[in-house]
Amino acid sequence: MNDYAISVENLTKFYNDFSALNNISFKIKRGDFFGIIGPNGAGKTTILKILYSVAIPSAGSIDILGLSPMNDAKKIRARLGVVPQDDNLDEDLSVFENLIIYSMYFGINKKESFRRASELLDFFSIAEKKNSKVINLSGGYRRRLLLARALINSPDIIILDEPTIGLDPEYRLNIWNKLKLLNKSGITILMSTHYMDEAEKLFKNVILLNHGEIVLNGSMDYILNKNNNENIQGASDNAAYKKEYPYSDEYNNKRLKSLEEIFMDIVKNENFKSN
Repeated sequence: MNDYAISVENLTKFYNDFSALNNISFKIKRGDFFGIIGPNGAGKTTILKILYSVAIPSAGSIDILGLSPMNDAKKIRARLGVVPQDDNLDEDLSVFENLIIYSMYFGINKKESFRRASELLDFFSIAEKKNSKVINLSGGYRRRLLLARALINSPDIIILDEPTIGLDPEYRLNIWNKLKLLNKSGITILMSTHYMDEAEKLFKNVILLNHGEIVLNGSMDYILNKNNNENIQGASDNAAYKKEYPYSDEYNNKRLKSLEEIFMDIVKNENFKSN
């Protein structure tokens, strides 16, 4: 069995004369919690839409669980759970009805769909809203319902496009904890976000996009350590920094950068290129 859940090679996407993605390549191992980060317009959503067959690539090859989106889109969709950035729940239906109707797209029988829906409502702590109309739900409940719906077909891979956008800290933390549990159970997760604290807490491996190109690709530990080591080493030869931070502990703590600082350094530097 292939070790990779998703393999992307030389992926390119044009919208008329605009290049949304330029020769993107990356691989996601089975069981990974993989992140895509980048500023607005970097190409994050375009990648995800291509992977779940909503958008068609201009060039490149994609392998998802040994299948091709061009030839096996239906088979792939049956093994994916998708949480789009835009809320597309049916507001005229109840919470429970949204799950049951969605399960019909996968041919799940009534008894099994009821069982799965009940389990998912319990897992995401929204069982008390089972009979509530979606239109009456808060933003936090709606995002949890979108996550529950994405799991109704017991997918091998979950693709999430900024699933916590606009949520308050309590709801974000709740969703983080659920995603960690799902990943520990063996589900491969691919997720985009522009929250750097979220990326640091969740992702094992990550790509950073800027202007449709990958400028960083690696494990979260590697990216943080590589950039901080280079930063500290460069500063250690600077007499001004030595004078300002004469004690090593104070100096090193002062110079350690968060992912957000690294991210901002990169996107502000138009000449930055990945090695």
